[in-house]
Amino acid sequence: MSLDQLNKEAMEFLLLLYRETEGNPSVQVSMYEAGASIGMDRDAASRMTEDLIGWELVELRTLSGGIGISENAVRQIENSGLAGSSDSDPLAHFGKDTVIDADARQAVEQITAAAKDRVGTLGLAFDLLSEVMADLKSIDAQLESPRPKTAIVRECFRSLKATLEPDEIAARIGRLLKE
Repeated sequence: MSLDQLNKEAMEFLLLLYRETEGNPSVQVSMYEAGASIGMDRDAASRMTEDLIGWELVELRTLSGGIGISENAVRQIENSGLAGSSDSDPLAHFGKDTVIDADARQAVEQITAAAKDRVGTLGLAFDLLSEVMADLKSIDAQLESPRPKTAIVRECFRSLKATLEPDEIAARIGRLLKE
């Protein structure tokens, strides 16, 4: 199936998968976490994944929900120009406004969730771990606000990036900040 035949929800899920895997068919992500990041429950994420597998755009990697983007999907996304399209990438909008918009909020939530999952496995010293947790709590506090401030979240992410480098989370933060 070609990308122009996908509905908006399927395209959003596929582009999210492309970003999460950085267009690498060998990278695996959780279909449930991907779906949750765009507001899908587990059943909806599972149905969406089944459809995309049937259309040869996604590949099942594990029985517990691990999926990857297919080479066919990567090729179509890159040939269509969607890979670098700022309209399809919520991260491209981060930092342009005083208040974080809904798309950027979603990107911030994805990265902070990944950081929280990952930070315990990094073996950080207590002081560094405390610093990371304080930054994550500050970001969470901003996200609880009806008008989260871009500048505060940006500075927390800069601190996280410096502390977590060279981990993949730091790289994702760098892409978010365009640094």
